Amino acid sequence: MDTYRFLLVEDSSGDVTACLDTVQRMNAEKPDNSVSVEVADTFDLALEKLNNPYDGVIIDIKLGDKNSGNDVIRTVTQTYRIPVAVMTGTPDTILEEGSPICIYKKGEITYEDIIESLIKISKTGLFKVIGGKGIIEETMLRVFWKNLYPKIDVWQKMKEEGVDTETILLRYAIAHIHELLDENMPLYSTEEVYIQPPLTSKIRTGCILKNKKDELYYIVLSPPCDLAIHNGRCKTDRIMLCEIDDYRIVSREAIGTAGESKRKKALLPAIKNNDKEYYHWLPKNTVFEGGYINFRKVINYSPDELSEEFYSPELRVQDSIVKDILSRFSAYYARQGQPDFDFDKEADNIIKILYPDEQN
Repeated sequence: MDTYRFLLVEDSSGDVTACLDTVQRMNAEKPDNSVSVEVADTFDLALEKLNNPYDGVIIDIKLGDKNSGNDVIRTVTQTYRIPVAVMTGTPDTILEEGSPICIYKKGEITYEDIIESLIKISKTGLFKVIGGKGIIEETMLRVFWKNLYPKIDVWQKMKEEGVDTETILLRYAIAHIHELLDENMPLYSTEEVYIQPPLTSKIRTGCILKNKKDELYYIVLSPPCDLAIHNGRCKTDRIMLCEIDDYRIVSREAIGTAGESKRKKALLPAIKNNDKEYYHWLPKNTVFEGGYINFRKVINYSPDELSEEFYSPELRVQDSIVKDILSRFSAYYARQGQPDFDFDKEADNIIKILYPDEQN
């Protein structure tokens, strides 16, 4: 049986009764699910109850004479990692445009619809992984007590020697999270490829930039060591970019004149990066159009020129894929053409040496 626990922040007794009646009916109609709802009718009580684990929070903007529902939303989005739904008779919320939090107007949707929506979100596993009591949180707790804190003397000594221990500990902690992954992981989803928006405004290897003049996209392929910041500036005086070609054009070229039944077979080598060695496929997903990195279209800018010619990075390719791109980019420019010989003649000579008794 799947169990779901929700918090309803609502001071209207009529709405509370309607929600609880809905939950009772849902449990009767769907015995495989067990849904429970706790109620907070004030801002202070809501904050107190938020210390408990929930699968979602339903918030009414109007609590009493104040917009304290907005205060609850602000607290949740700044402090907790939990799905939120807003159900209100007024559209007056603090939510920014594009917020993933859904706003429902009373009278236009039922509590059952909202609860079912929150259950679907819960089933994705997002909050099981990264929620307040999720896998990452549990792992970090274990890493702290078993791996990091026992070495506190080491970290203190390094700090006394002027080492940036905070960055080292961050990197070391992330390495422990990687230990959660094993060889039996599912295939990559295209939604994993890009980090959007980037967590930092710094130009990093794998950043995808849009040119202000031609509106084309480019990817930063300077090695990470070149992009390190020293005294407020990049270590390098030139940042290397490669243009990303339109996926439609390159894909059509790969398919060529293949008939309908053979188009997929013709396209697969291109997106598997087994067709042309100077192309690297970037998949299309919900945040980026995708395309093919063209290793032959390399251009360099100074850091100042880059900031003038390009918009700030909107997204970045994640590290594991960046490493593969850099490997193929390096291999492309490190390739050496094989010297031409008269191979037929040389093959005859080798055969004569290996099989002298069979020669006429």
